[in-house]
Amino acid sequence: MAVAPAASTIGAEVSGVDLHGDIDDELAAEIRAALDEHGVLVFVGQDAVDDEAQKRIASVWAAPRPHPIVEFLGSDEVIGVVYNDADHPPAEGGDSKFHTDYSFNPEIPDVAVLRPVVIPPVGGATVWSDARAALAALDDDLVDELRGRVAHHDMGPRFGVEMEARFGAELAARIEARFGAGYRHPIVAVHPRTGDELLFVNAGFTRYVLGLPRARSDALLSRLLEAFADPAISFSRRWRPGDVAVWDEHRTVHRGPNDFAPHARKLHRCTAGSRRPTASTETA
Repeated sequence: MAVAPAASTIGAEVSGVDLHGDIDDELAAEIRAALDEHGVLVFVGQDAVDDEAQKRIASVWAAPRPHPIVEFLGSDEVIGVVYNDADHPPAEGGDSKFHTDYSFNPEIPDVAVLRPVVIPPVGGATVWSDARAALAALDDDLVDELRGRVAHHDMGPRFGVEMEARFGAELAARIEARFGAGYRHPIVAVHPRTGDELLFVNAGFTRYVLGLPRARSDALLSRLLEAFADPAISFSRRWRPGDVAVWDEHRTVHRGPNDFAPHARKLHRCTAGSRRPTASTETA
């Protein structure tokens, strides 16, 4: 297995390995170590990988899990389909903003595995940014202030409307009752495997900082989210046939810019593991 760094702080391209078959313990350990180092891995030349192989890849870390809403509705389907075209444009904001999957929920996945099924002729890349490097870029005094603070995450004001359009009024009401309130997470979290401190906020789901006046909260969040926009700590992948991307949901945020209309883009996603972000106990 050859691992070639693809950007300054996160992202690597991996070759010389076939993920379609079984992944033995030795290879699994190599892959886990590479992900802990680089945060995002793009395996190339994986044309034979299908949904079943994608589940096996995710299982290198933990058991694959359905989307929380899918699971709440009683399904055990762990392969999610991300599809957009001229008649099904991305929701306003949504995946086009940096986000951590499911941070509106008490638990987030440990890893995600994504592979392209339909690649648009223009655009359609996925972009990741490094939550460890974003925190490190902040002033020490600000980081000290952030430790112990908590932010509220939810799916936003259009959540109920989108759920009703997709599932109908009755199911939408049940989903709203379960997920609509969102959840509170530490702003400075600790990585569950490496112990690194991470900046745990995202533009997709983080709404405000608890205990601050709204104007101060908005200004602070704006400053924190701006840290992720630095190209020096990001990695962009224009999808190619045979790509399979794996990323660390704790270490990174990601987004899919809406830059491929009116063309179709279809990706299959599988997430594995589920745990609550843990607040850092480090003190100055």
